[in-house]
Amino acid sequence: MIETKTIVTTGRFPQPSAEFVKEYLRRRPYYSGAMKTACAKFEILDDEFSMREGHDPIHRIESRLKTAASAYEKLARRGYKQTPENLDLLHDIAGVRVVCGYIEDIYKIAAVFLSQEGVKLVNAKDYIKSPKENGYRSLHLIAEIPVSLSQETKSVPVEIQLRTISMNMWASLEHEVSYKVNDDLQEAYRRELKTCADELFAVEEKMQSICHRIRSTPSGEE
Repeated sequence: MIETKTIVTTGRFPQPSAEFVKEYLRRRPYYSGAMKTACAKFEILDDEFSMREGHDPIHRIESRLKTAASAYEKLARRGYKQTPENLDLLHDIAGVRVVCGYIEDIYKIAAVFLSQEGVKLVNAKDYIKSPKENGYRSLHLIAEIPVSLSQETKSVPVEIQLRTISMNMWASLEHEVSYKVNDDLQEAYRRELKTCADELFAVEEKMQSICHRIRSTPSGEE
């Protein structure tokens, strides 16, 4: 069963201008619609694979929508002017995280999702095949999703992160180290986390191999 929850980003950011907030609120139904549509598509695919293949490739789906203040702050961090029209430069205001059971499920689900009518891939970064230096692994996609409101239909970008359960657990712990651990201890923890990331990935590959052997064996045979 998929647990879907919406996480709204919060924090202490510079206050955006009234014009910026007004434009964000005008666009918010599109961001929200794209996020919800992406979640629904993944849920439907999970149901299909569950019925057809006998297992759920998706363990959990999470979604989040950046606030106006968060978007305003991110523009500044990227060196852009904090103007309403520059909201177009942010492709991650709507975000969806898909947590899968196995590595191959990530690629299977991503491929089918991107092949659906109206879904357009804008950018992809594969941190599973090419992990970050700190050990972070995940498949990142920016995909445009069509959203139909009362008066028009627009394609809206959504950031989609696909990772396994252990990759998600690792990323959560790494986030805690980055934001809750004193600077003098961070480096030691990060070295340990890098080792954990490599070990977890090796275990996942072994488990995937076992899974392949089990599923390829006809029922009743050893």
